[in-house]
Amino acid sequence: MSCAGISSCAVMQGEPGSLSMDDVRLLAADDWAELRAARLAALTEAPYAFSSTLAREQGFTEQTWRDRAGSGRTFAALDGDTIVGLATGLPEDGQWQLVGMWVSPKVRGTGIADRLVAAVCELARQSGFTSVTLWVTEVNDRARAFYLRLGFAPTGGRQLVRPDAPDNWEEELRLCIT
Repeated sequence: MSCAGISSCAVMQGEPGSLSMDDVRLLAADDWAELRAARLAALTEAPYAFSSTLAREQGFTEQTWRDRAGSGRTFAALDGDTIVGLATGLPEDGQWQLVGMWVSPKVRGTGIADRLVAAVCELARQSGFTSVTLWVTEVNDRARAFYLRLGFAPTGGRQLVRPDAPDNWEEELRLCIT
């Protein structure tokens, strides 16, 4: 898919009283416990949306969580000391992938998701990538509409979310960030 005609990540300003861009930051290894709590909350709240499972990640060691938090690729939206949103960018197979995106139901619709995606897109741009791809489950209409609003477009790619969920498919979307 060519990048022509697709806009770069847009950042919507939050409503008055919502979290600010200053409340979105890159995690560090010492944030591992907060990352673990937020990730397990995400897997509990929206198990259909992730290729991993709650049971799998509950078994991760502290070192695994430290490695994830300290990777320099996971952004968190914070409300005080509590993570209320996550997004990770990973270079895979020559592409920059947006993975692990989640926003707590209590702050959805406040612009936090926009700022998390913008942070991942900026990291991808700084890393020399010209587009960001992601997979969104076909049953997650809200997330799909959100990504389309930001300018992501279907690539035609489709796959199972997990082999143990044969009726749960996801679609690949791409956004050019040049």
